[in-house]
Amino acid sequence: MYPRTLTLSSVGQITIPRSARELLGLEKGAKLNLEIDQEKKTIILKRQKTHEEIFAELEAFHKTLPKPDPKLQHMTVNEMYDLVEDAGGETWV
Repeated sequence: MYPRTLTLSSVGQITIPRSARELLGLEKGAKLNLEIDQEKKTIILKRQKTHEEIFAELEAFHKTLPKPDPKLQHMTVNEMYDLVEDAGGETWV
């Protein structure tokens, strides 16, 4: 199906074929990021993620993070230093 030849209009526009728009989920008003590689003389268009997609990715990532140890949540700086020293580490104070 691809690659495909596109023609640049007199005002510098191209039309992305319907099959490509459908494949990428592009609808009217979709935002695209343009990347240019001057050495290779290539242009790369990437569909810009929506705010909802970015939020969903961040939410999924957040769920993968380890849960904080409740006993470590309310420590003074001195208690943290003691914990580091007990583990064999060094502090700078």
